[in-house]
Amino acid sequence: MLLTTSVRAACARAGAGAGAGRARSSVAAATATVAAPSDAADARPADWERARPFQDIPGPKPLPLLGNTPRFLPGIGEYGKKDMLELQHMLRRQYGDMVRVSNVLGRKDMLWVFDPKITEKMYRNEGKWPIREGIKTIHYYRTVQRKEKFEGALGTVSTQGKEWYDFRTQVNQPLMQRKSANQYYTPVNDVAEDFIARMRDLRDENNELPADFINELYKWSLESITMVALDTRIGCLAPNLPKNSEPQGLIDAVQVMLEAFYKLDLKPSLWRIMSTPMWRRFVGAMDYLTDVAEKYINEAIANKKKNPDRPPSILEKLMEKDPKVARVMASDMLVGGVDTTSHLSASLLFHLAKNPEVQRRLREEMRRVLPSKTTVITEDLTNEMPYLKACLKESLRIFPIAMANVRETPADVVLGDYQVPKGTDVMMCHMVMSRDEKNFARPMEFVPERWVRGSPEAHTASPFATMPFGFGPRMCIGRRFAEMEVFTLVAKVIRNFWVEYHYGDELLFESKTLNSISMPLKFRLIDQD
Repeated sequence: MLLTTSVRAACARAGAGAGAGRARSSVAAATATVAAPSDAADARPADWERARPFQDIPGPKPLPLLGNTPRFLPGIGEYGKKDMLELQHMLRRQYGDMVRVSNVLGRKDMLWVFDPKITEKMYRNEGKWPIREGIKTIHYYRTVQRKEKFEGALGTVSTQGKEWYDFRTQVNQPLMQRKSANQYYTPVNDVAEDFIARMRDLRDENNELPADFINELYKWSLESITMVALDTRIGCLAPNLPKNSEPQGLIDAVQVMLEAFYKLDLKPSLWRIMSTPMWRRFVGAMDYLTDVAEKYINEAIANKKKNPDRPPSILEKLMEKDPKVARVMASDMLVGGVDTTSHLSASLLFHLAKNPEVQRRLREEMRRVLPSKTTVITEDLTNEMPYLKACLKESLRIFPIAMANVRETPADVVLGDYQVPKGTDVMMCHMVMSRDEKNFARPMEFVPERWVRGSPEAHTASPFATMPFGFGPRMCIGRRFAEMEVFTLVAKVIRNFWVEYHYGDELLFESKTLNSISMPLKFRLIDQD
């Protein structure tokens, strides 16, 4: 699952604040949002005049002179003390399904939405080239700090308008076609088998995994995504991997980048006018990722020359289009494919461990579809695993990695009987909606039967109530690979082990750049026939 910018944009708009004035014109230019032309008519919609003014939408009332800025100051204001999910719930309780956050210094007004019907209308009106705020730190790094390395190939996470569209068009076919993913089932299986063996070795005398098992999941996800992004295995699952090893260095670099996105892009920071310690750490992490990606791309070119007749990999297909595109896409896949699938897999295993009847039913499905523990999982076999798919959907409903998504209105639109002007950022708070009893009965219970066709518990909620991979042209470009990796690993785990967890009944997590689990993952694994 490649990193989305939804939560970053959400925090950046509502969160605290006022960044320092941009003294460096180069930074201002590099981090500016590119406006995309609308494919809608300039004329206002027919129901515009009947709708209430934008200013009438409920929301925190600005203080005289100070506006709403003090309320969102980190650790000080009533909203600044909350993490992102707590803040969303608080605003929804106070003001309802549409909340206008205005007069925050350095930020334009933003609309927060907690209703699936309004969300659907926003998505249906997002325009030909949907706009969402990009990652300014990455944009500046690639356009100014290391301009000579990227030569205008900036990726999908920091571009807008036609620039975004042109890049996305180049990478869509290699990354989103089913046949592209299918060629990776066998290598992803190989990685999963090696990780199952490592899980056995990691257990203590009580058959429990170590508290820092999330870092082992990072190694599994990195090893899996490098098969796609870099066309190689890099040895993440070797026993006793040194802390200064290249695989651990990549994992650490990704963690630094996620921390930097939160502290530099979302919170007030002086990086735009001076080099701060966090900015320097970010540049170091980006340099490391970029250099490693370039090294393996060069190796892939050499290997292709030795074996010219084998089918081209995704990396090779991207290189045929443009080596610069291949390099930046490989870097983005490493950033977006490590943290996300790791926490998604961990949350699914937690829910299975705490719901033994669900796990028992899933194990029956795995024994039927996978007669051997080492059966290679293929796309055809995953189509015979409807309950596993239902379990993943339910886990994503309760614990989506990105809790919200943001779009800018490309034209005037009426949402929820209110006028919403062109250029307004609209944050659709999917995690709140997917945990709302108005949309899902018993919302905090893990009930995969909601997603089983013909089940009496099948849900009737709008599909826009839960959108873990986004929607439309800017939906997650790595969805197919993320699902393949998680399906394969969890299927193998349940086929090999009975999974238990004895250190709490609630999944604890932090909501910053992305949702991340913040508890020891001391799963107990009991071998099964």
